Amino acid sequence: MKKSVCLLRHPSILSEYGGKYLGRKEVSLSQEGLGEIKNIEKNIQDKFLKGKIYLSPSKQCRETFDALGFSKEVQPEFREELRELHFGEWEGRSFSAVAEANLECLKKFANFSPSFQFPQGESLFEFQTRAEVFKKHILSSSDNSILIVSHGGILSILLCSFLSLPYSFYTKFKISPSTLIYLDIFKNGQVVLTDLIRMSSSRRCEWPG
Repeated sequence: MKKSVCLLRHPSILSEYGGKYLGRKEVSLSQEGLGEIKNIEKNIQDKFLKGKIYLSPSKQCRETFDALGFSKEVQPEFREELRELHFGEWEGRSFSAVAEANLECLKKFANFSPSFQFPQGESLFEFQTRAEVFKKHILSSSDNSILIVSHGGILSILLCSFLSLPYSFYTKFKISPSTLIYLDIFKNGQVVLTDLIRMSSSRRCEWPG
């Protein structure tokens, strides 16, 4: 019997953070983001509202869960592996500002070498490792319907991992706010992407792609 997984990127956040690297900062959903909730509710399969739910501990993901209006009996599990990249000194800075200050460093990030580490932040090896840890947890889970609410970066890496694609392919997925991604995972380990539904046209600001 296959298991079904739904990846959901939290809705849009306050516009003041647009175009900036945002990893660990706790921010609220914008009014636009709260409006996107209705479209999520229309498009999300009902079984994912009743199955196992994993959340990034960030404020924006907690607010997403609360806005979706789950019953009190539904309790999500918070997982540290689902936090966004720790950008360190890049946190809160724009792509252009980082490029102007350290273009070579930005190129290393774009090449996605595991040895690259953000100044005072996380290395890509650490980022990839926690994605793999969480993937293994999902594969070993006995739950048949799993909803994962997290951030654009970590969801892109998880998607690459589930589909057995190189991590450097993360830029090939446009995971805008409120995007829903459906996967089927079979007993033999094969993973199939069955649908990708975008609710917002906002660009993915925290990646150089």
